[in-house]
Amino acid sequence: MGILVIQNDPIVPAGQLSAFLGGHEVVRAWEDPAHIRELSRAPLPGALVLLGGRANCYDDAGCPWLEDERKLMRRCVCAGVRVLGICLGAQLIAQTFGGRVSVGDMAGPEYGALPLMWGTNDQAGGGGAVPLRMALASTHVVFADHEDAIVALPPGAREWARSDKYTQIFSFGTALGVQFHPEVTREIAIVWASNNDVVDTEDIVAGYDAHEGELASTCKTLAEWVSGVF
Repeated sequence: MGILVIQNDPIVPAGQLSAFLGGHEVVRAWEDPAHIRELSRAPLPGALVLLGGRANCYDDAGCPWLEDERKLMRRCVCAGVRVLGICLGAQLIAQTFGGRVSVGDMAGPEYGALPLMWGTNDQAGGGGAVPLRMALASTHVVFADHEDAIVALPPGAREWARSDKYTQIFSFGTALGVQFHPEVTREIAIVWASNNDVVDTEDIVAGYDAHEGELASTCKTLAEWVSGVF
């Protein structure tokens, strides 16, 4: 099997990630949760991508497929298969392996373009971490859209980068979690902002436009890592 992308929410698609990935399959989890259960037991994919969503990572009642995503993720990491978790996907990685996610964290949400600060231990870890860190060296601004946050990483995980509030990139074995949205397009940013009463859509889009090239470059780099280019 090639790259498997699991979409968790109708308004959080793969976006520009699909343009940069090689052969891949997108599975819309809410349409057929039983299929996610089948995938959790099937032969492993070449790589796994878990997209974001409006649910929180503890909402198994509202999203009954989440536990099967966790099972698939565990199998992938144990087998050395690369996993990229985006926003909710990153929170699922953290939660699954012993970290903690704060729902509606008191430090507040993050929306739109925001600066990224790289840590001192960002080159440690598995799954091609050092080449990926070198490839991401020019990433200084990312696009966020979240209220929940990773507040404790799993034992053995490494934080690579953060915003002034939260962890933004971390690794755990062959899993990489990014709290921000590398897959976002201008059209997706407009949809999210239009459905969010606490932001100004024009400001969000202006921030996206100002950093569009860098955002796309980061997405391309992550897609190449998932695809095994380095």
